[in-house]
Amino acid sequence: MLENKTTKVSGSIYNRDKFLNNIAEKLGRNRKYKNVIRPTLKYSCHWEVMADFTQDQLKDELIKFTKETLGMQTLCIKKAQLAETLRTLCAHYCAKADVHGNTLFSADKRLLAMLNPQDLVNAKHSVHIWDASAGYKANIKFAEQANVGVVFAEYALAESGTVVLYNSALQGRAISLLPEASIFIVLKSSLLPRMTQATRILNEKIKTGERIPSCINFISGPSSTADIELIKVVGAHGPIYATYVIIDDM
Repeated sequence: MLENKTTKVSGSIYNRDKFLNNIAEKLGRNRKYKNVIRPTLKYSCHWEVMADFTQDQLKDELIKFTKETLGMQTLCIKKAQLAETLRTLCAHYCAKADVHGNTLFSADKRLLAMLNPQDLVNAKHSVHIWDASAGYKANIKFAEQANVGVVFAEYALAESGTVVLYNSALQGRAISLLPEASIFIVLKSSLLPRMTQATRILNEKIKTGERIPSCINFISGPSSTADIELIKVVGAHGPIYATYVIIDDM
């Protein structure tokens, strides 16, 4: 068992050298300090799937997969239609609320540049924008009570109907995990074929020294499980409803 010391090594990683030295010893070899050379793969089929698809073809595949496999809807709209689309979606998802509906918005600057969330406020619907300065408890409390969470997705993967979320101080992960319904905004230009391309982007960022988020979520539609008797149950450990909104003209 590793000794629990409080001395920091290489930034904020505790006991890193001792941990890695122990692994090398158990493997019966000397510790390697240089970058590991990736082996050349015999096959590259993971790069070939949808490799020649246009953005419109990826969009069509995403819409088809989410409808037929995930049982959810994906909308494709123009930027000017975003506010009205969200107003309609929020009204739909908040319809079950006894008296008042609540929506929690990400504070991602790209999302807020497309609309003013306060335009969605009315007598039966309130809007809260994630505010890191308010502290953890305040934001989590509102996320727990919100009917809808609206977030900005970095990418969407056509093959699996997956959206990729980079969580940050402006976009806490609770926005897409705690409310009953989640709405994911993604640009058509950000559609990718599959996980292969999404992870390559992350790898390139790391190689160039760019700091990546500490939490990255890959979400494929509403929460579901089929662990028991292979019967699919929606809403097992997260949002029951989900909608992807593709912005077509950006």
